[in-house]
Amino acid sequence: MTNALTLRDYALYYDTPTGPVRILDDVFLDIGRGEVLGLVGESGSAKSSLANAIIRDLPGKVAEERGSIRLGDDDITTLSEAGMVGMRGRRIAMVFQNAATTLDPVQTLGDHLLETLERHTSLGREARRARAVELIEMVGLPDPDAMLARYPHEVSGGEKQRVVLALAFACEPELILFDEPTSALDATTAATLLDLFRELQARTGVSALFISHDLGTVADIAHRVAVIYGGRIVEEGPVETVFGAPKHPYTQALLASLPRPSDARTGRGLATSGAKPAPRRGEMPPCIFAASCPHHTPEICDADRVRPRDIGDRHIACARVARGENLPAPEAPPVVASPRQESVLLEVGALGVTYGRPTLRDRLRGAETPLVRAVKGVTFSLRRGETLALVGESGCGKSSLARALSGLQDFSGETRLDGAPVAPRSDAWRSRVQTIFQNPDSSLNPRHSLTTILERPLRLFRPGLDRKARAAEIAQLLERVHLPADYATRYPHQLSGGEKQRVAIARALAAEPDVIICDEITSGLDAAVQAAIVRLLREIQKETGAALVFITHDLGILRHVADRVAVMYLGEMVETCETSALDAAPWHPYTEALLSSSHSVDPDSETRRVRLAGSLPKRTEDLPGCPFASRCPRHLGPECDRQRPPRRTPETGHDILCHIEPEALRAVAPIWQFKTTKTTETAR
Repeated sequence: MTNALTLRDYALYYDTPTGPVRILDDVFLDIGRGEVLGLVGESGSAKSSLANAIIRDLPGKVAEERGSIRLGDDDITTLSEAGMVGMRGRRIAMVFQNAATTLDPVQTLGDHLLETLERHTSLGREARRARAVELIEMVGLPDPDAMLARYPHEVSGGEKQRVVLALAFACEPELILFDEPTSALDATTAATLLDLFRELQARTGVSALFISHDLGTVADIAHRVAVIYGGRIVEEGPVETVFGAPKHPYTQALLASLPRPSDARTGRGLATSGAKPAPRRGEMPPCIFAASCPHHTPEICDADRVRPRDIGDRHIACARVARGENLPAPEAPPVVASPRQESVLLEVGALGVTYGRPTLRDRLRGAETPLVRAVKGVTFSLRRGETLALVGESGCGKSSLARALSGLQDFSGETRLDGAPVAPRSDAWRSRVQTIFQNPDSSLNPRHSLTTILERPLRLFRPGLDRKARAAEIAQLLERVHLPADYATRYPHQLSGGEKQRVAIARALAAEPDVIICDEITSGLDAAVQAAIVRLLREIQKETGAALVFITHDLGILRHVADRVAVMYLGEMVETCETSALDAAPWHPYTEALLSSSHSVDPDSETRRVRLAGSLPKRTEDLPGCPFASRCPRHLGPECDRQRPPRRTPETGHDILCHIEPEALRAVAPIWQFKTTKTTETAR
C-alpha cells in the first residue's frame, strides 16, 4: 500500500531582489495511511513553509523547486492550479493556526460547510444540509441548527477551531495538515480539541501532518516525529524514542528548553538552544547545524555533505552519530532564584470589571444591554520582586484584570502602591506600572525605529535625561534584554518574534517600573525563545526588584517563572497558593483539571488526565451557587448549585473557594506519577 504522503529530495528556493533564498532542502518524509507525523522546530525552521509546499500555496516567487511530493500515487508538484483547486478540501485539507482568520466573517458557519460540500461532493441540497449538521455534531458543538446560523464572531475561539476541524473532515480527505492548531488556545480547550481529533482520526483513518512548536502536544498526538532546522530534517523517528532519548544535538537542545513537571523535584532549569539562524544563501555548509553545534568537529562534520541516515530506529543527519558516537545532551542551567522580598508593593481590593453598560441613547430608547461581569471582587497583594501568575481558560477574566491594572479599562474597587491609594489612570501609576502585551507586532509601531520606540517612555517618565543620556540609556536597555546596542537603528519588521518581545520588555523597563504586567508574552514563542525570555525576566527582577503579574495559559512554565499562582474562573480567583503547592493535593477541582491538561515530554513522570464537561457559562448570568458547579467532576449536589462556596485555607497562604473540605481535597489522587530508578513515587 502506498503512503498517504511521500516527499523525496524536495527543495524549494524563493527569488528575491538580492538573489535566491533557500527555504527547504533535502527533505525526505513519509506519512503512512492512518498515521500522524509531528513536525517540530523553532520559529523560522520552515515548518509552515513545508505545509504550504504540500498544499501548493507558495507565497513567494519560486526560483527553483526540485524533488517530488506525492499524495498517494500523484505527484502534486506537477499539477496545475486548477488540478490543485479540485484536490484541496477533497483529498487534502488544512487546519490553520488562527481560526478567526480562516473563517469568512460575512459568512455563517453553515455557509462555510455547505460551500465546501457543494464544491467537492455530488450531494443534493438536503443531503448537504444533513451532512453539515452531522459534522457539527461530530466535532461536539451543541445545537447544530443554531450553530450553523451563527457567524464566526458569535462563537468562542475553541468553537471556531472546532468548525475549522469540521471543514477539514467534511469531504473525508486522505491527509490533513495541522499548522499550530492549538497555539492560541488555553490548556483545557487545547486538550479537548486534541481528544476530539484523536477520536475522529481513529474513526476515519485519516493521515495527518501535525506542525507545532509545542513538543508536549506532539508527544501526545503523533505516532512519529520529524525535527526540522533551517529547512532540513535533522532527526525523525517514533515519538517515544526521539523524545525519550534524542540523539541529534539540535533535538537535544530543543528538549532541554522544555519545562517538565519533575523540574520542581530535580531543580532543573530551562536551557536555551543557542541555535543561530541557519544559512539561507550561497553555498550550504556540509552540516546545516555546524555553526551552532557544541560537538562540531571540522575533520568529521565537514568532510562530506551530512544527509539523514538510518541509525537504529530513526533517521539522523549527524556525521558523529553516524559513526556510532553518543553525544552528551546539554546540561540544564541552575534555576534563577526568586528575588522576592517581604515588603508589600501592590494591593488590589474588591476589583470588578463590567462590560456592556448601556449608553445614554440606549437608556432613552429603553434598550437593555446585558452586563458582562468579567472580573468579580478580586483581592490580592504583590510583594517586591515577586511574580504572581494568573492562569485559567480563555474568558476567565485574566486579560480584563490586566487591562484594569494597566489603566486601559474602567473598574470598581481599590488599588494601592506602597500602602497609598493610586489610580491606574494617573501619571503616578503609569510611571510605576508598565505592561508588556501579548503580540509585539501589534504593540510596536512598525514605522518607528527602536530608538523612537524606546525614547518615548524615557521622555514621558524620565524627563531629566538629555538627548545624549537618552541615547546611552537606549543602548543599555537593549543590552539588558540581550540585544546588540546597534539594533537601535532597526525597525520591528527586521527582528524575529523573540527579538520583538525583548524590545517590548526593554520599553517597559525604560520607565524603571516597580510592577510589570505580562499579558501572555510567551504564548506565540517556541520553547527555546520562551525559556530565554523567562530567564531574562528573572534576571531583570533580581537586578531591579520589579514585581510581575504574569498572565499565561502555558501551565508548564509556572515552576520557572512564578512565586505564587492565582487560578481564575468566571472572573473570580478560585485558588491562590505558592507555586510549589501545585505539585501535590489539595487542589481546587478546576485547578486539578487545568494542571492535568498540560502536555509534557517529561520522561520522569506520567500525567493523570481530568476532563471537564461543557464550557464556561455565560458571564451575564448571576449564578446562585458555585461558579464551577455545572462543570465540576467532584460536584457534591444541591449544596454546590445553591450556595456560594466558602473560602477555605488548607495551609497558610493557600486559599481555595470550594464546598469540599480540605481533607477530602487532600485525598485526591496525584496528577503526576514520578518515576525513579528503583520505584515509582507520587507527587505527595
